[in-house]
Amino acid sequence: MIAAVLTLAGSIAFAQQASTGSSYQDEMGLDSQPGQWSPPLKKKREEIRARVEAIRIYRLTGALKLDEKTSAQLASLLGTIDLQRRKLMDQNMDAMKELRSTLKSPHPSESKLKPILERLEKNHHEMADLKDKELKGLKDILTVEQRARYVVFQRDFMREIRSLITSARGNAQQGTHGGPASGKAAPGPGMGASRPAEK
Repeated sequence: MIAAVLTLAGSIAFAQQASTGSSYQDEMGLDSQPGQWSPPLKKKREEIRARVEAIRIYRLTGALKLDEKTSAQLASLLGTIDLQRRKLMDQNMDAMKELRSTLKSPHPSESKLKPILERLEKNHHEMADLKDKELKGLKDILTVEQRARYVVFQRDFMREIRSLITSARGNAQQGTHGGPASGKAAPGPGMGASRPAEK
């Protein structure tokens, strides 16, 4: 399942790079500047993000040994946090785009630069507040051991996703249609355990 998702991600990456020269830039390597996405690519991007998130929750449930109720609570928390984080990231990219455009002027106006900088600063504080909110939510849901396993899982999972996307993107650029090459990304601790076959 994850191989199929990342193969699709690589194909979209190749199409996006061919049309705009951009690459994915968010924490999962699945984002670019919002205004550069055509509707079909945007739809595919969201489809990939939803599938990767489903995989993450599925594997988190096993790695943290969560019961059904706790798994649902964690999925709700992370879904809410991720949605807010993506909105802030989009706002940040928009502000940066505006800042770069303003600075192209031979004599940039301070009256134009100041509000953009203030928006970026506000965005920074909101991102920090969101992280605190996430940590507090995890404390309310998980035990100390589960939080420790969560931290390790997140690091390993994101590393695996980045590696798989890089491999899938490389395959797409070479004109292949297969999944990521085997051996490109070894699962991290607690991530390679056998799981029921996914339909």
